[in-house]
Amino acid sequence: MVTQAEILNTTPPVDDRLSTAQKASPKLSQRMLTITLVVMMLIPVITIFSLWSFMPPVFEGQLEASVSTMAVPNPDFYQVPYLDRPKFEGGSIIVRNNSDQDWSHLKLQVNYFYSTFDVEPIEAGTEKEFLLSKFITRDGKSFNVGYVPLEYVRIYARRPGGDRATFGIEFEPIENK
Repeated sequence: MVTQAEILNTTPPVDDRLSTAQKASPKLSQRMLTITLVVMMLIPVITIFSLWSFMPPVFEGQLEASVSTMAVPNPDFYQVPYLDRPKFEGGSIIVRNNSDQDWSHLKLQVNYFYSTFDVEPIEAGTEKEFLLSKFITRDGKSFNVGYVPLEYVRIYARRPGGDRATFGIEFEPIENK
C-alpha cells in the first residue's frame, strides 16, 4: 500500500514528447495565471487614474478668427442629382485673424478629412485666401466643392507664446439627392 508521504514526495511524470526548453520552462498554476491576468488588467487602470488625478487640467486655446467662403456653389446646386450637375471649378475660403497676435504654422481642415498647411504667418488683423482645390486627404484626394458641399472648417495655428490654438466653424449641412 502507498502512503500519503510517498505520494507527496514523488515527482510528476515527465512527458518525453516535450523539448528540453519546454521541460525547463516554469510551470504556472491556474491560480497564478488568474492572479497574473488580474494584475495585468489593473495596471493600466491604475496608471490612467493616477495620471488623471495628478496631472493639471489642460485647455485648448481658442483663436479669434472668422471664416467666409468665396465662389462656392449655392445650396440649390447640390439639389441637382450628382451626374446631372454642371462642372464646377473654383471656390475658396477666406480666413481672417481677428486677434492682436500673429499666427504661424497653420493647418487648415475642411470637412474633417481634407487639409492643407501654410508656413507663411497670418498677421494680426489680416486675412488670407485658401483655394479649396488645394485641400487633400491623407491618400492624396483633392477636395472638389462641385461634388462635396463645404460643411466644416477648422484652423490650427501657433501663437507667439508657442502655444497652439484652434478655431472651428460648421456651415449649414446640405441634403443631397
